[in-house]
Parts: sequence; structure tokens; C-alpha cells
Amino acid sequence: MIFKFLINGSTDQIINFEKELLAILEKAFPDDNLVCHEIHFCVHEAILNIIQHTYKWDTNLPIDIQVEIEEDNEKKVIEIFIKDFGKPIRKELHPPKNIKAFQMRQRGLYMISKIMDDFYIKPINKTGNISYMKKIIKNRGLGG
Repeated sequence: MIFKFLINGSTDQIINFEKELLAILEKAFPDDNLVCHEIHFCVHEAILNIIQHTYKWDTNLPIDIQVEIEEDNEKKVIEIFIKDFGKPIRKELHPPKNIKAFQMRQRGLYMISKIMDDFYIKPINKTGNISYMKKIIKNRGLGG
């Protein structure tokens, strides 16, 4: 299943998108409410990073989001692509491997990396950046 969204950084559009996202996640992962909220947190954090760091609080600029969910007998895989249209970063960004107590920067990137199985942000030529995240959920067998 593929879900596509085009929003801006206004509070109303973010909230409406996140409500739809949470409904999609709850349908895809009906037995794992924690996973739904963890993925929602990661997407929320990525959007806020775009608004703050790339768009410098210009909430009128677009954010293009694609959510892909695939399932087979063994697992469900969710991939999320969040494209911004701001100034491209200099090089691909990977979150820190660890953080220090009371560290003020990169805590959100670190948390996303701990929740998701894959996460990075990379520039797209001169057209912006892609924030990519992937989560693999193994299906539970009979009896747990």
C-alpha cells in the first residue's frame, strides 16, 4: 500500500496529516499500538526538523510525504520518504551512534535511529532533501 501526502508546515495541516497517519498505522499494525506511536513520533520529529532547520520556520513551504507498507507471511515493512524543497544539505546525514547526558542537539535524530531500523537524510541535487526511515515488524507466530 502506498499513501501520499502533500502538506505545508501549518499546525492544522500537520495535525490533520498526523491523524491520518496514525489511522493508517493502527490499521496496518492493529496488535501493536506502541509501534504505531513510535513511528508517528519519528515522522513528527522529522517534519519538525524540516520546518525548523531547513525552512527556518516558514510554514508555507511544501512537504511531500510517502508512506509505503508491504507485508508478507513473515513481516511487515514500512518505509517513509519525507521530501522537503529547501536548500540541500552538504552531504548525507546519519544520526549519532550515541548521545551524552544533557546533549542539546541531535537528540531527535538519535531517537529516530533507535526506533527505526534504517534512517538517514540525504540531499537531492538542487531540489531539496529526503528524510528516509524504515521499520521492519516481524509477524508473530501462533502462540506468541
